[in-house]
Amino acid sequence: LPGERTATLPDVRLTPLKVLFLRFERIGDMIMATSVIRAIATSSPLITLDVVSAPNTRPVLENNPYVRKVFTLDRGTWKSYRALARDLAAEHYDVIVDGRLNNPPIFTSTPLLMWRAGAPYRVGVGGGNNDLVYNVRVKAYDRSTHYIRGSRALTAPFGVDASAIDWRPEIFLTEDERECADAVWQRAAERVAGSAAETIRLLVNLSASEQKRRWADENFVTVLKAVRAAHPTIPIVVMGLPSESESVSAVAHAVGAEAASTPALRDALALVAASDRVLTPDTSISHAASAFNKPVVVLLRRDCDPY
Repeated sequence: LPGERTATLPDVRLTPLKVLFLRFERIGDMIMATSVIRAIATSSPLITLDVVSAPNTRPVLENNPYVRKVFTLDRGTWKSYRALARDLAAEHYDVIVDGRLNNPPIFTSTPLLMWRAGAPYRVGVGGGNNDLVYNVRVKAYDRSTHYIRGSRALTAPFGVDASAIDWRPEIFLTEDERECADAVWQRAAERVAGSAAETIRLLVNLSASEQKRRWADENFVTVLKAVRAAHPTIPIVVMGLPSESESVSAVAHAVGAEAASTPALRDALALVAASDRVLTPDTSISHAASAFNKPVVVLLRRDCDPY
């Protein structure tokens, strides 16, 4: 890998820097990374920032004013690696930031991309094999702290004052996306009491990132019937992955709620933004609720202590 074994970034206030941010894992990871991306991009007017995402996480960054360009990496095919390697080599980046804090003992995708991009500065968590990859190293991630709190360390080389930053994630929706979501909520209100419906909108997401974390349909129905008994005119919208449309329809029908169709991730994100309360298993929707500052009840298994 190019550059010195140990390095310090130039003063970002004086030196133009072209930065590449790597985060190509899950949707929730990308949502959490948006606050770090914003902090780096705004640390100096001389910085331009691009991102490498996974194909399914790219929608999170649509309309994000802090990102110049988004590349995608499909780790299931070498064709994607080769195409991305050519693109990165042509960009001539100065700095690459690895947004992942907890790399496994052996990892290959990130070093391969850094090698092809040829950036002289590589920012990442130090320690172990990481010291062979990154030359601008930040302190190791303390797993007892929230991931976003740990991610703040990645901004230190850019001179960011962590105490002065709002670290809430951020998602940027269009007016059309918001209007479509509002139309779904209007139908939910008309199902119960029309204009007399309660003003609090309850969004229920059924799907989880792993099947073992997926709560049973009948459990959702039991809880929502209790909510309906206490608040007969509350608008409820039920959503889930397209593959779970039957469950979405069944749960919604059982409690007099609106079953939302969310063929695209942005459809689901817009529903979160237009809601007032969210109920979801451990999934990216919990992070989206944080981005839109919505109170959320997150269902976690007993073996999910780190989360």
